[in-house]
Amino acid sequence: MGYAELIEKLQNLPADKQSEVVDFVEFLASRMSLHDVKSEVRSASTLAEWRAHPLTVRDFSPMSRDEANAR
Repeated sequence: MGYAELIEKLQNLPADKQSEVVDFVEFLASRMSLHDVKSEVRSASTLAEWRAHPLTVRDFSPMSRDEANAR
């Protein structure tokens, strides 16, 4: 469905139904903007930064499973 067809269908709706459509579109837009804000906050968090750039320790080699179990 193109924009022209959508506008035509909207124009054929009664005024109260047109108002409902506008309310729903505003609801969806506000929900999307909240989602975008949450994503920005999450990506700026310390945990996200640490996961993206973990600490590195020079001359570090992780233990094998057997070495860890032996301790």
